[in-house]
Amino acid sequence: MSCRILFLFLTFLSFKNYAQQLYPENYFIKPMDLPLILAGNFGELRNNHFHSGLDVKTRGSQGFVVNSVADGYVSRIRIQAWGLGKAIYVTHPNGFTSVYGHLSKFTPEIETYIKKQQYKQKSYEVELFLSAGEIVVKKNQPIAFSGDTGSSGGPHLHFELRSTKTEETINPLFFGYEIPDHIKPDISKLVAYPLNDTSQVNQSNLPVV
Repeated sequence: MSCRILFLFLTFLSFKNYAQQLYPENYFIKPMDLPLILAGNFGELRNNHFHSGLDVKTRGSQGFVVNSVADGYVSRIRIQAWGLGKAIYVTHPNGFTSVYGHLSKFTPEIETYIKKQQYKQKSYEVELFLSAGEIVVKKNQPIAFSGDTGSSGGPHLHFELRSTKTEETINPLFFGYEIPDHIKPDISKLVAYPLNDTSQVNQSNLPVV
């Protein structure tokens, strides 16, 4: 038994060290000068998908300054009636991209850029892809303001970290963000969902309790 426990302990340490190398801690700062109190966590089950980021509470209000969490450049801007509403993507030199959604507006420089593109395309809804030198930002530089746009159930900031290469979303908590949590989980039941249309759980493509 002691050998098994030692093996599990060493395995855990190896995984922890690997994760720390893969996801650098203390590289990214908080996106807002507010406590990281969550309305939604990474991986939560939604109607038709798993939640891909952190929903950070904004005290029930809009207009809080949203800052770039690290040096980088604005690589994508998307404005739509649904989804993330007004969203901005910042690509960082360490191989990750940060995403900020449900914004109310952007900083003046970015707003001017967007408005020109909207007039050019004759459309409010736009999806813009920018090159590395167009809009460069520094860590803690304001880029937008929190809001309630898109498919939002109330004012908050949707925040993601993605692999720049694959666009795979990654749990931001892997990067050292600390979320105060003093409530023990109460598990009432466990449900296993098939990963996709071709996956099965106990030879069934339906959720299994």
